[in-house]
Amino acid sequence: MLLHGVGASRAVWRHVTPALAEDRHVIAPDLPGFGESSPAADGFDLETAAAALADPLAARAGGPFDLLGNSLGGAVAIKLAVLRPDLVRRLVLSAPAGFAPRSSPVAAAAGALSDPVVRVRRLVGAPVARNPTARRALLWGAIAEPHRLSADDARMMLRASRGSTRIGAAVAAALRADLRSELDHLEAPLGVIWGWRDRIIPISTLRYIRAARPDVIVVTIPRAAHVPQVERPAEFVAAVRRLLDRLT
Repeated sequence: MLLHGVGASRAVWRHVTPALAEDRHVIAPDLPGFGESSPAADGFDLETAAAALADPLAARAGGPFDLLGNSLGGAVAIKLAVLRPDLVRRLVLSAPAGFAPRSSPVAAAAGALSDPVVRVRRLVGAPVARNPTARRALLWGAIAEPHRLSADDARMMLRASRGSTRIGAAVAAALRADLRSELDHLEAPLGVIWGWRDRIIPISTLRYIRAARPDVIVVTIPRAAHVPQVERPAEFVAAVRRLLDRLT
């Protein structure tokens, strides 16, 4: 199960699902209120989103599954694994949100700004994504080397927010969240993937996860930022395989 981040949709997994599907069943849903998925409730709540996903994913999988979440998807994945330990066999987090909590006013302000910023970036950015300089400005922080990203991948990232109705609410929820205590209740073995050049959720955040879960297994991707599944798909797939092999 692959859960995407804010301002994205299941499309961000398109380069890694074929390789992962060579030896396993891969399912990549849109989070509630994102892409083509209906919201689970008013606003966005991590636990409500996790609860809404649990039974449908289990039905699709035919039973327990391995769960991987990137950014916001990582925060939802933690909630799902704690809420339904019977379903999650192994948990892999890729630069997860929820470990650097902000005050409610700061989170609310960031959430209020997110929707118009993402909308403008999508409308303005997609037509100029062919230009390497434009890609640097539009994808700074999310991609380590935006000028090297293909124009098609850049357009996909910019357009992935289409149809989403809960971006601002999800940003606010992720910024408010403090999931450190949740790791104490996590039964599933835990692995983490992080890009060294992530400016959105920096790799220094990893210290909070290690403090709560000294048994965590970590794989880093040196030349990647916040969405390595788009920027470095082969290295990301190798990292996922390595973690799943080591997590028992």
